Amino acid sequence: MKNKIIIAEAMSSAFNYLDDIRKKGYEPVILETYFPDGYAKSLLEEERREKYSRIQYPVTIIKEDPDYAVTLEKIKELDPLLVMPGCEDGVVIGTHLADDLGMPCTPFSNIDKMTKKSAMHQALKEAGLRYIRGEEVATEEECLSFLERTGTEDVVLKHAHGCFSVGLHLVHGKEELLEAFRTETAAGNNMFGEDETRLLLQERIFGDEYVVNTISRNGVPALLSVFRYYKTWLPSGACIYRGQESVSEFDEREKELVEYALQTVRAVGIVDGPVHGEYMIDGNGPVLIEVNCRVMGGSMPAGFLDKVYGYHDTEVILDCMLDPAFHGEFLKRPYHTLRRGYTKDFYSDRDRPINASGIVPILLSMKSFYSGWVSSAARSSILQETKDLKTETGCIYMVHDDSEVTKKEFWDLMEIEEKHPELLHSNGPLFQPPEDAAKLTPEMAEVLERDPETLILDIILWLRNGKQGTPVVPEDLVSANDHNREIMEWLEKFI
Repeated sequence: MKNKIIIAEAMSSAFNYLDDIRKKGYEPVILETYFPDGYAKSLLEEERREKYSRIQYPVTIIKEDPDYAVTLEKIKELDPLLVMPGCEDGVVIGTHLADDLGMPCTPFSNIDKMTKKSAMHQALKEAGLRYIRGEEVATEEECLSFLERTGTEDVVLKHAHGCFSVGLHLVHGKEELLEAFRTETAAGNNMFGEDETRLLLQERIFGDEYVVNTISRNGVPALLSVFRYYKTWLPSGACIYRGQESVSEFDEREKELVEYALQTVRAVGIVDGPVHGEYMIDGNGPVLIEVNCRVMGGSMPAGFLDKVYGYHDTEVILDCMLDPAFHGEFLKRPYHTLRRGYTKDFYSDRDRPINASGIVPILLSMKSFYSGWVSSAARSSILQETKDLKTETGCIYMVHDDSEVTKKEFWDLMEIEEKHPELLHSNGPLFQPPEDAAKLTPEMAEVLERDPETLILDIILWLRNGKQGTPVVPEDLVSANDHNREIMEWLEKFI
């Protein structure tokens, strides 16, 4: 009996496949994709070390050989039941192997539409669906010609095959475009170790960005989940993630989005397997940004998604791939969430030295905090400027039985990050001294000298205890200026 299921690069949320495979009575096998030496490989190896350290049982790990025929023979010897792409790095090899072995998948002949943004949008054009105008460019002259022909100055330059927003530039006008083009052509290989000789230039769409996740069997997509993105643009021009919100009930625009997304999956030619699609809604309705033919990323814990939806993506994807009848039944289920879930991504707008971090006690005091990670002064003396998902300073998952609690705490964190980042990470005292030095008492001086992380923890415990006993921070220091008052007001919000 076939009992092995191979996951091509089981990183990010695809790591959840491993436990799901075991719970279904099968043996998980990890296929590590081949990368040439470089930045992308070092990032991937770091993530592998972190993820593998959590595995509590023996797992077979196979390394992809640069010679595809050698890899194919390795996999044949295992006689697997399924080969599934894990994260983005595993889409090409996972699809190729599954197709050659006669397993449920989208034919490998369709791989350009699955991985290259220009081919995706050409497929939409041919299907009569809305698409984003764009073309691959190899020279500065081709960049300028695109601006002239389309009559637009707001464009997006990115890798034709990319991920994590690495190499993404949102630019306005000729000068910004040429600067971005020169930056990327000088950078060499893309995130997948490929020689990036052509880049993709697209018209820029202004609107609200969403994620629509689906699982297809026999060419029919079923809706898994919908999230709304929150992003921001830094002065450097970097486009960064700030968070995601699960969509519970669809408004008219979102209903149109879901229908368009299901049409998109068919138009791109997906037969069997998951699609993590990214879309924008503007005044003209929904339009595809890109499809990613694998499970949604973000390293979302299975338990977090279970609380939000009552299931998690990798579990349902496996059930659908193993049993088309299950997919048929899942297709009939109305879309429904149990709770509202948020992912909060943290960022730094510049290189920021830190010697203390107050973010941990703040998170632990929240009612909706589920899990996550943050950079802290214990691990680093500097926060690097956030430029993409790989350089964000933290990511947490938030869910609570009362969705309004989760929503409030999410937006409180968003505002703190903008207005008082020193509450999260600091390189000095949490509070400011009185302007009049003569009013600085020994009690105030002691508070100003204290480690902000420990101080925040003590303040939270004092607030949680109903402000009983001597105040942790003297009232005259709190009232010394607006900054100090705001700091205390923010901490009180999480009690």
